[in-house]
Amino acid sequence: MKTVNVLVKKGALRTQPSFIGQVIADVGYGEAVQVVEQANGWTRVKVIRNGHMGWMHDSALSDKAMSLKSGGLNAGQSATGDELALAGKGFNKQVEQQFRSRNPGVDFSWVNKMEAFTISDRQVQIFLQEGQVLPGGGGQS
Repeated sequence: MKTVNVLVKKGALRTQPSFIGQVIADVGYGEAVQVVEQANGWTRVKVIRNGHMGWMHDSALSDKAMSLKSGGLNAGQSATGDELALAGKGFNKQVEQQFRSRNPGVDFSWVNKMEAFTISDRQVQIFLQEGQVLPGGGGQS
């Protein structure tokens, strides 16, 4: 089986290949998982650490090797979890600076406020049920 790594701070392991699938567990940044099958932008994986199986969206996975190392006992934290997730997605401080220089009129304060919102998986499930959103498969749901 092919082994890949989680590319986001907190990857959701789901019961079905859909964003409205129930979350079984969260898998952390850099954690290794084995590919079981792939379908429509989703990958069914087995978490090596505990054997849990479920679906993760392909955007949360990378086949590139990752290494998280400390700089020593007195080393300060060099990056936050959010920074690691953004860097894994290709959005880093340099990319942000380029975007800001090309878009000087953009007010990022609202982006920062939106990023601070915390919505539980249960709240998402209720929203989707009340809106009668049905799983369509792939990355479209």
